[in-house]
Amino acid sequence: MNDLKNKKSGLLFGSYCADALSLGVHWIYDSQELVKNHGRVTEYKAPGSDSYHPYKQAGDQGHVGDQSLCLLNFLAREKKWDPSMFMEEWLGMWPDYNDYIDGATKATLANVQNQTDKTQGGSDSVEIAGPARIAPLIAFLSNSSESEVVKAAVEQTVLTHRSKEAEETAIFLAQAGYRLMHGANLHDTLNETAPEWALEKAKSVLSENAVDAISKLGPACSISSALPSVLYLATKHGDDIEAAFIENAIAGGDNCARGLALGILLGSANGLSAIPQGWIENLKARMDLGNFLSQN
Repeated sequence: MNDLKNKKSGLLFGSYCADALSLGVHWIYDSQELVKNHGRVTEYKAPGSDSYHPYKQAGDQGHVGDQSLCLLNFLAREKKWDPSMFMEEWLGMWPDYNDYIDGATKATLANVQNQTDKTQGGSDSVEIAGPARIAPLIAFLSNSSESEVVKAAVEQTVLTHRSKEAEETAIFLAQAGYRLMHGANLHDTLNETAPEWALEKAKSVLSENAVDAISKLGPACSISSALPSVLYLATKHGDDIEAAFIENAIAGGDNCARGLALGILLGSANGLSAIPQGWIENLKARMDLGNFLSQN
């Protein structure tokens, strides 16, 4: 496997593995309760019947990861990026969907009822979920220019998250993922592409452990909390995917969406070979990802 293929594969599997690792403890905000009941999360766990994801199994994706898989399967089938066509695909997910439906999705589904152009119905959400879904786009467009990847990432994001915060995060993740996939250095790339406000917040807690740092930054879904938390983990554990993904999971809160974004950065920086083999083998979407990579 050449270096680009290794890093492209790492970007994709990194995003989905970090999401799946967090799924079993998703949206638990009491870190002491999380550690008491689940310990150090080192393998995939089923979320359980009393969770937000009662029908999910170990190795599945969360509800945002499912939307990212929708994007991956669309690109695999159509072999092109088209926001209007993808929006129809995304809208088709929901009538039979049996997992959690988030606020941005509900608002978008309501908004498009009044739109002739369904790409213009996105919510005003400032949550990281919208831009965190873009791993398949970055991988699919790996041979395109950086500007094309950024344009596509923003187009994908604003379909459901039409806020300046979401757009800024999409631009960052697209630029960073693209550059890292093509061999750029992680530290330099983060300093060159990450929003300055988020980097400053991340660096202010680097001396803390992950649970305490993310508790201070905020473990919730909003970009104002989640993006600095992702940057903290990427900076503190940049060359250790296993530690970064585990620390993200046990910090609780919206660890799934953080994981999708974190996996883009560290997967593309370190490559597929840096991801624990058990996580790859036990990922339910492994075959879909493998088929997608074999075509691209």
